[in-house]
Amino acid sequence: MESFSSWALSLPILALAARIVLLGFERIVVKRLGTNVDPFAPTFLFFALGAVLLLPFVPWDLPLEQWKAMSVSFGAGVFYAAAFTCYVHSLSTGEASLVSPLYNSNVLFLALLAFLFLGEPLTPTKIGGLALLVYGASHLNPQGSFLKSVKAILTDRPCRFMVLASLLIACGRVADAYVVSAAKLSVDPVAYCFVLYSVIAFYVFIALAVRGRIGDISSMMRTRPVAATIAGGINGYSYLFLLVAMTQIDVSIAEPASMLSVLVTLFLARRAFNERIGKRLVAAAIMLGGAWLLML
Repeated sequence: MESFSSWALSLPILALAARIVLLGFERIVVKRLGTNVDPFAPTFLFFALGAVLLLPFVPWDLPLEQWKAMSVSFGAGVFYAAAFTCYVHSLSTGEASLVSPLYNSNVLFLALLAFLFLGEPLTPTKIGGLALLVYGASHLNPQGSFLKSVKAILTDRPCRFMVLASLLIACGRVADAYVVSAAKLSVDPVAYCFVLYSVIAFYVFIALAVRGRIGDISSMMRTRPVAATIAGGINGYSYLFLLVAMTQIDVSIAEPASMLSVLVTLFLARRAFNERIGKRLVAAAIMLGGAWLLML
């Protein structure tokens, strides 16, 4: 019995560790998948294939109340559909080692949203975290001075798309935390992940239809089937691992811990794309420190 309890307690930690590794690989695969193509089709495959790969594990016999609770995914899905279209575009057009650390901005936006709409205070610790995030970002593309370096980030198109993605993801995370962590709901994380991914894929498919680009989906599956399948699998299971971790670990810990994945991405970017990561590794470490302070 004790060994079973120990395993149950360690499962969320193992899930969080798996998410960190998978997220690190995800950005490299997404960059390969989305390079030189319109971002909507890769985003659709990113989530549609993720949902398909989760399908065998969905517990369909859940109580009706749980399925009703997942209706929040129709709202969260709007934010995620827009966010990950920006995310794919940013990674496919920018250097992975430059834009990936900016993904950590979502904790900044989480803190600001909580301050503006939930009445949570901006403590000196959080203000210090904000300062570290901005200071660390200035070292991603150093231009000789702090202001010039920040301006270089803000005027870089792929960087702007990643910052926008982070803002939209922060909005979606609020809904995630409510559904998965609320004691009264006890929503199954696999089922919620499947439903949310299906909703996101549906929204992006509508966008493709409106733009007259549905044919891009079959074209990508013909030309990049391996990258599309791997990206969908990594995306689906890395997000599932986050939801599993959040059943026992507070989102204020799980979310910043997930950001350690940027270190994995930087090393992979050096190996896969021969990107220079020396100064960016330092910048990413500073931003990680700021992210942790923001979530205290």
